Amino acid sequence: MAIITYAETNLPDVDEIQSTWCFGLPFFDSYGNSIEETSVQKLIDGARRQVERHLGIFLKPKLIASNPEERGLVEGTDYEIAEPPYDYDAKAYANMGFTQLRERPVQKITGLKLVLPNGQVIVDFLTRPEWVKLYPKSGQFQIVPYAGDPTIFSLLGGTQMGYGFMTGQLNRSVPQMWYIDYIAGYAKNRIPEDIRNIVAKMVAVDVLGIIGEAYKSGLTGMSTSIDGLSESVSYTTSANSTLYSAHIKQYKEEISDFFDETKSGVRSSERGLTFTVL
Repeated sequence: MAIITYAETNLPDVDEIQSTWCFGLPFFDSYGNSIEETSVQKLIDGARRQVERHLGIFLKPKLIASNPEERGLVEGTDYEIAEPPYDYDAKAYANMGFTQLRERPVQKITGLKLVLPNGQVIVDFLTRPEWVKLYPKSGQFQIVPYAGDPTIFSLLGGTQMGYGFMTGQLNRSVPQMWYIDYIAGYAKNRIPEDIRNIVAKMVAVDVLGIIGEAYKSGLTGMSTSIDGLSESVSYTTSANSTLYSAHIKQYKEEISDFFDETKSGVRSSERGLTFTVL
């Protein structure tokens, strides 16, 4: 799998921040110097990370791998996030292999193996991908072998060591046996509109704060007089405010309301419910 770029998501970009969320406002300081696009992009990345932490989900998809170092996988090419393998739980496996993944939403499971402590793979379930039933929003899956499927023993790789796991007859748990690789995050162009708008507003707050400080910073007003004619201009800036304080205040209030779970319920809506097998 290839690492997914910003171009493959519908996160707001620099042009949208300027044309929509800072519409009609100058993107330069009092000397005419424009804010760098790379600087705005860093703010977009920072806002995305904040939203991901608040909601407990990934917006930009991530490649996640179990124990990638021991498998010879290369960070930044083969995976982005390393995870320890998941425990084999006999009770969960008896419930059609129910497993709760750590990250969500989940686009796709790319690797699903039972591995012995010595590294030997005893079952590779993705040789029968139709057995794996994924619930993307909640990051859960189950394994539903088809009764009488003649391939059930061929999955064991010519050894009977995995027979107890395959048939659910192993009645004890074993730590870190599930090696699970998956892609977590929204599929292309699937980030909900309200979430991407919040990312944009958070970026706009930062951008407007920077520009407001740089453009007519610290002025409450100015006046000019030529040959008896005078003109006065008042700004909203002062020692305690910036040129775009009103815009910033409005966006901050909207951002606060969005993350208030009692008002929006967005975290539970997007992350889904977490279940465990007792």
